[in-house]
Amino acid sequence: MVKEASSVRNFKKLIIPTIVLVVLVAAYFIIDNLPEKKDETDKTDDSIEIFNFKKDDLVEIKIERGDEMLWFRYVTIQIEEEEVKSDGTVEKKTVDRKLWEAVEPEDMRTNSSSIDTIAWNANTLKAKKIIEENPSDLSIYGLDSPVKLTFILTDGTQNVLFVGNEVPTGGSYYARKEGDPAVYTIGSYEAEKLLQTKLDLIEKELYDEPYVPEDFTALSYERKGAKVFDATSDGQGNWFLSYPIETEANFSSIYTILENIGELTAFEYIDENVEDLGKYGLKNPSYVLTYTAKENTYKLSLGSKTEKGYFYAIMNDENLVFTIPGSTFPFLDKPIEEIVTSFVHLQNINDVAEMRVEIDGRTDISKINVDKEDDEKSTYEFNGILLTGEKDEEYISAFKKYYQGAIGILVNKVALDVEPVLENPEVTITYTLHSGEKIVVELVPSPDNVHYYAFKNGKYTGTMVRKKQLDDEDRNGLRVVYNKLIEKLKERDES
Repeated sequence: MVKEASSVRNFKKLIIPTIVLVVLVAAYFIIDNLPEKKDETDKTDDSIEIFNFKKDDLVEIKIERGDEMLWFRYVTIQIEEEEVKSDGTVEKKTVDRKLWEAVEPEDMRTNSSSIDTIAWNANTLKAKKIIEENPSDLSIYGLDSPVKLTFILTDGTQNVLFVGNEVPTGGSYYARKEGDPAVYTIGSYEAEKLLQTKLDLIEKELYDEPYVPEDFTALSYERKGAKVFDATSDGQGNWFLSYPIETEANFSSIYTILENIGELTAFEYIDENVEDLGKYGLKNPSYVLTYTAKENTYKLSLGSKTEKGYFYAIMNDENLVFTIPGSTFPFLDKPIEEIVTSFVHLQNINDVAEMRVEIDGRTDISKINVDKEDDEKSTYEFNGILLTGEKDEEYISAFKKYYQGAIGILVNKVALDVEPVLENPEVTITYTLHSGEKIVVELVPSPDNVHYYAFKNGKYTGTMVRKKQLDDEDRNGLRVVYNKLIEKLKERDES
């Protein structure tokens, strides 16, 4: 048995090398008889040169498509730039900048970088292969009515390319060079960069410069054909509504709108000289924003949406349709309550000499004298109780919360379809300013006994206040902060 096992082991030692040898020999013969692989680096398709000029020598590009002519010239302009120096100062300087501008159409706002892409794809253009050296029928290739591209150099040399149809299998376009009858194919990537249309080459930035919210001075908004509001800035960062009511605007809401429209960019130009703007929802736009920034007035109209949620839009009633992301306009369907100031009257305590609050059958009189330089010297008097200095710090804090409760009465509703009468107000707050001016806020119960009509200086503000907010613990309602102040003053008397 031992001899048999030993023989088996010896046999395995002999047979395994033999099998390996056979496999190697077979592999040699298979590999040796495979057809020779072409050297991939030796591709004659990529070596057919069409153009070879320096991109920096290119001064003009013409694209002719049917009756349309696009003609661009490379020019040098001077622009003003700001440079922040090491000491933090800003220095303005004039620098040269080269860009492509339109010669035809003359008024076209060009996207210089897109035209530069055409130049870069043309200056070393190569063909993939020759299709026919002397074609008898150019219409087969769409070269009987091609797109003609002319590249003009500084020395006047013209390089002309004709581009026809895309090949049936895709991936290439037919083309030929002026002075050469041969038809070539050029890659789709290069061809499509060269074949850009006017709509592809219009500048997508809608303004000559971006705007920040501080640049705007007026803003109007229409929704579904009805005006929502008119607002203007006082130049100090404050915005005021003149329609639908005369009141201060909600700064946060206005600021958000201005931020969004200040850097508008078209996503894609879709159509121009449209006979029926209705197909884009722009005959009767869904939304219209009219605004002024740096003395330039704009009108942005938004129509229907694409399947991807982009608005069709036009600017300044120009018949040039573009798309813009719907996410740019989160405010479009906000209620007017979010545009109106949040407060019935927000009064800076520094300007107030006296505040008189008439509520629940009593009158509370506060006299205020804020020292803007040294708050320790400020004095606050509530119903004859004087609060001043560090010793009264916690009581002054309670008084300030009471003051905040008075000015913090919030607008809950805009109601323009009513004409309430100013009689029997349940709350009257009178601010007498150091200047002598008086501002009177009055709250009159509405018939539903849920709201107050808010009046200011005898005039209905167009807004309503929910009555229960005066008792709202979470929002420091007026009655809540009054009770807390009284408790604090009792503690002071007892101590």
